[in-house]
Amino acid sequence: MPSIISANLHITGNLESDGDIQVDGRVDGDIRSQKLTIGETAIVNGMVDADTVMVAGQVNGKIRARDLSLTRTSRVIADVVQERLSIESGAYFEGNCRCSPKDAIKDANVVAVRKIEAVPSAGVLKGPGDGMKKPSGGLLSDSQGIG
Repeated sequence: MPSIISANLHITGNLESDGDIQVDGRVDGDIRSQKLTIGETAIVNGMVDADTVMVAGQVNGKIRARDLSLTRTSRVIADVVQERLSIESGAYFEGNCRCSPKDAIKDANVVAVRKIEAVPSAGVLKGPGDGMKKPSGGLLSDSQGIG
């Protein structure tokens, strides 16, 4: 049975538990637990550190987790370090993301994720400062309107 922070509760300060925590209210502070569920009505401003994190609400700050799941209702503006990441269609994520084994997560530095966009008419994939030639043959071809 998780410890529950109900929707009408606002906590300023850090939370730590050896068990599970479910947040449906607001927490301005860091949260550490084995399993953390951030409900649809929840807002967390701070660092989240847990083996398993499921976000359906809002997180602003940092997230460190072995398993991180963002549901379609989640809004995450955070630097993230995780081992496994699942993002449902409709979820909002803005920030930096780094995949790292749990042992390295504690000391990991988060790195920026580069935006890469396809430019079919030019026949190249472009990212900041570099270009890659499009593959010849294979699964993508001009007959499919790819470029």
